[in-house]
Amino acid sequence: MAITERVILSVNGSVDEWKDALKFMIQIMSIQDGHLRARYGPHTEDKQKIELLIGWESIEAPKRFQSSPAFQEMLSHVTPVLAAPPNILVIEFKPYAPAEVVDAPFVQMITMQQGTSSEDDLRAQITKFKGFEGCTGVASGLSLDDVDGKGKAFVAAVGWDSLEASEKAKESMAGLLEGAESHLVDFKWDFE
Repeated sequence: MAITERVILSVNGSVDEWKDALKFMIQIMSIQDGHLRARYGPHTEDKQKIELLIGWESIEAPKRFQSSPAFQEMLSHVTPVLAAPPNILVIEFKPYAPAEVVDAPFVQMITMQQGTSSEDDLRAQITKFKGFEGCTGVASGLSLDDVDGKGKAFVAAVGWDSLEASEKAKESMAGLLEGAESHLVDFKWDFE
């Protein structure tokens, strides 16, 4: 079962102060056994938050990496530029992070507590975004682990062809997003 590790890094300073550490992190991860792909970029609302979606062949692949010397070396480069500990969730996206979503100009990442809703019920609600002009696709899934003792988190990735399209949909879907964390990420961003 392919999984996605969603990592949100809070970084200190300008891009020039942390880009080499992030590049090193991406390069080290990309050569690990079981690594499928990685997308990364800043939150449009807060450029000091960098979000990564890291695809792995299985849950065992990142665990092997985390127990390796390469992981410790990566941490030695990344930790000095962090303003806070990373926020990490492991998710089984359905469908598995399709290109039409993660390759969209902007991706709205939505996180909410599962509560008493089933994964299918939450997915049905999130899928309504597909009906909005400018939506390129939707993927969603539950975290594999409980989050902060509150149960599993439901995470959705919604692709948008523009900021304007995402804002129109967000206004229309305000009831669904009540209590949810929602932010836009530019996964096409580059360091320069």
